[in-house]
Amino acid sequence: MAVSIEGRNAIIEALRAGMPVRKVMIAKGTGGSPVAEVERLATAAGASVEYVARQRLDSMSERGAHQGIIALADEHPYTPLATVLEKSAAKGASLIVVLDHVTDPGNLGAVLRSAEVAGAEAVIVPKRRTAAVTSAAYKSSAGAIAWLPLVQDNLAQAFEKLKAAGYWIAGADASSATLAFDAPMDGRLVIVLGAEGEGLSRLTRERCDFLVSLPVAGHVDSLNVAQAATVLAFEWVRRTRGQA
Repeated sequence: MAVSIEGRNAIIEALRAGMPVRKVMIAKGTGGSPVAEVERLATAAGASVEYVARQRLDSMSERGAHQGIIALADEHPYTPLATVLEKSAAKGASLIVVLDHVTDPGNLGAVLRSAEVAGAEAVIVPKRRTAAVTSAAYKSSAGAIAWLPLVQDNLAQAFEKLKAAGYWIAGADASSATLAFDAPMDGRLVIVLGAEGEGLSRLTRERCDFLVSLPVAGHVDSLNVAQAATVLAFEWVRRTRGQA
């Protein structure tokens, strides 16, 4: 099934990363250097380029923010966990983010963006009850989805493999008395975040080595999953700067 990618930056990053883009559609009258770059990259990748009426893109757009350009790509490829673990095996400091049944594509993309900027190895999602890689995910990732491996696996089995590879697993839980800033958020670390409202599932919580929360000073009791992922990922960055 083809997936649409909307927006100039998301499409440029997808093409640069070698994502399976088949066709690029550009609204007639749209120009500028980003569009020229898209055309160049699409041609080099063997993708077709077609100029169409803007109304056609409007009718295809998931969020109405296509910036005059939409690409059609093959279904997003998932990376095997074994590949991620092989590449990270020699690293003393390594970060992986796991999403436990996060079903909103926009949140998936936003977490991918934060994880990629923080230097994570991958984001892992379960095989069921998880957000699909849609146009919204591509858009909110700001191109990061094209660069960061996305793994789809059975979470129980994935946790076993991660622990065997020397990772400690930290679960984000608003009810935990341990603040992330006081926990061992360094080294080879897996950060696990649950769905908004539900949080971590019972089985996932039980498989974590420790649970952490973030301090709350305002009236709202928590951040959303993408914001929490950013804070936790960059706490790992702060702790591991300069480590290999």
